[in-house]
Amino acid sequence: MKKILSIVSGNPSGSLNIAIDISNYLKTRGYEVIDIFRKYNNTDLKGIIVIKDKFTIDYILSLGEFIRHSKPDLIIVHGYSTHIWTKLALAYAKMPVKLIHVEHNTEKYTPFRRYLTRKLDKYTDKYICVSKGVANHLIKQGIDKSKVEVIYNGIDIQSFDLPKEKHDIFTVGMVARFSKQKDQMTLIQAVEYLVKEKQENINLVLMGIGKTRKKCEEYIIKHNLNNNIKIIEGNIKELITKLDVFVLATHYEGLPLVLCEAMAAKTPIIATDVPGVNEIILDEKTGLLVKENDKIDLANSIIKLKNNIDLSKSLVCNADEFIHEQFNLELMYKNYEQRIKEIL
Repeated sequence: MKKILSIVSGNPSGSLNIAIDISNYLKTRGYEVIDIFRKYNNTDLKGIIVIKDKFTIDYILSLGEFIRHSKPDLIIVHGYSTHIWTKLALAYAKMPVKLIHVEHNTEKYTPFRRYLTRKLDKYTDKYICVSKGVANHLIKQGIDKSKVEVIYNGIDIQSFDLPKEKHDIFTVGMVARFSKQKDQMTLIQAVEYLVKEKQENINLVLMGIGKTRKKCEEYIIKHNLNNNIKIIEGNIKELITKLDVFVLATHYEGLPLVLCEAMAAKTPIIATDVPGVNEIILDEKTGLLVKENDKIDLANSIIKLKNNIDLSKSLVCNADEFIHEQFNLELMYKNYEQRIKEIL
């Protein structure tokens, strides 16, 4: 039985979810997989080994010793900057272990971390990127591009086949971490423009937690938008059935699975035209693309879908076909298993 270490940061994230999905699948295929979280386990998952990281050197040395002791055949490491410290741990362990580096986002590499990524390229047998945008960005860091491959993430499409809930007011929603990257503020201002300038009867529901939530809440109160805009917490499945349009007003992404989930729930989508996003949202086909940080462009697209039911239906139909072809879970599993077999 081949032994695999699956390593990811212990903070809840899309990359952690994908890491666990792949790990659980490989366990059913006869692999011995040890799940390792860096720093902490901020989930309710059991049976996880946590490698402490009070200081980065602490993690590198502790993981290096664990690699020596466990003697894995393969390491699969997810995410920046965990991949850098894991490769240093492998160098410290001085063991011939194969390694797959899974890159989930267009990360902002510092000059030092770019240097380390290039230097540690020799410890990497395969780079798997979740989108072409992520692959192009990673190649720019100076690694061997012949080792790079794109495998799209997948979702359990059937689990999002949910009945829509009837509601009286046209409702827009966004599910994302509150951060500068996700840019909920532009969506808030787009809805404000529609309500105040265009006298549209429209509601917005934002779901999530994060650093910029308080700023958004304060803006909503200050601008008397409480009747039209709500901020809640929960799971996308609890919200998506109540929405007429799903929006992702993000500045950059790796591959936002939340868009695939909205597609699977048969909800028309508006999203910003940025790498990663524009591999899922094909403009006027699987959704509508808008300019970054442009509340008027976003507002106009919302009204376009509000007033054109035929367009919404067409986008939903095309999107449903597209995700079944490109983003289903079984396809992702098979692609990863095939690469692992080739490497081992």
